[in-house]
Amino acid sequence: MAAKLPPRIDLRPETGKWYVYYNDGKRDTRSSLRTKDRATAEVRFLGWLEQRQKDLIVEVDPLVSHCLELWFDQHVQNLATWQRLKSVIKNINKGFGHLRVSEITRKHSTDYTKARMSAKIGRSCATTGTCRLELQELRACMRFMCERVEPRDRRLPNDMMPYFDLPPASPPRDRVITKEEWDKYYDFALNENYNGQGVMLSNRRHRIQRFIVLAGETAQRKTAILTLTYDQVYWDQGKHGMINFLPAGAIQTKKRRPWVPMSKLLRTVLEEAYDQRTGSWVMDKLTAVKSGLGRVNTMLGIEGVTPHTFRHTWATNKIMAGVNIKDVAEFMGDTEKTVRDNYEHLAPNYLAHMVD
Repeated sequence: MAAKLPPRIDLRPETGKWYVYYNDGKRDTRSSLRTKDRATAEVRFLGWLEQRQKDLIVEVDPLVSHCLELWFDQHVQNLATWQRLKSVIKNINKGFGHLRVSEITRKHSTDYTKARMSAKIGRSCATTGTCRLELQELRACMRFMCERVEPRDRRLPNDMMPYFDLPPASPPRDRVITKEEWDKYYDFALNENYNGQGVMLSNRRHRIQRFIVLAGETAQRKTAILTLTYDQVYWDQGKHGMINFLPAGAIQTKKRRPWVPMSKLLRTVLEEAYDQRTGSWVMDKLTAVKSGLGRVNTMLGIEGVTPHTFRHTWATNKIMAGVNIKDVAEFMGDTEKTVRDNYEHLAPNYLAHMVD
């Protein structure tokens, strides 16, 4: 039997590009280095060797940073919410990445919460609710390392699973946009050419204006709106068109992304956006809208409204108007129980049978 050759690079004449040639344990194979330049190929080959060495070593007590890499590569990047989780993983890495799994103590959780709430980790001061969610994601990563990581040799024993001391959840967000505030938002979104401070001059409707209309008319979560592409807009279905907020190939999670009918107003705004599009994203890019909305709030004299407030206000108004809870839940992508628990007390006939 011929001896297995070590990994090496060579030029492939058919493509003119450099490849790594190696044996994966079963057969000889190759992997493109995506370049025609030898010097670049050699640099990438060194990176390839480093990653291969890391993949071949199965650590009994890995660094948290390596656990997060495996979790992202094998699980997170297949989720519809992977863009949001990238920033969460970045924060967790700063707080825990240097630790071995066995070194994590309850104090590390409380220290992480303090660092996030004081902006020593992350770009801004986090709430206790955000810290709680991020620590829950780290716990999910550790559970993945115990139960699902491949190859199975990497799986950690259950008794190594760290305990995370979670801060309390944030209090309920009860802020509701008033009728006067709605009028201000829609007047701004539909009628103004927004070229304020920090905003590039453009004749196109600004992405914050588009977000306001999308959030107000569809009641969908911020991430679902930010990741929406024109391929998910079905102009010829329904009365004015339909939007499928679940991207192609994505799997539904607990935060379900439903099909939603477009209103006449939303269709008008999206048709204009489509004619002026600069790419496939309805919102132009995936960057957050919270700070942009904050600037608009200051300009309009509105306080306490976040991207989520639009969804909460939509649900509140529909329930108070007597719309069936099941229909509201279907439209929002929530379970009927969630809507009932959060909004049923607002229904006009709530406990009406208990009084004369």
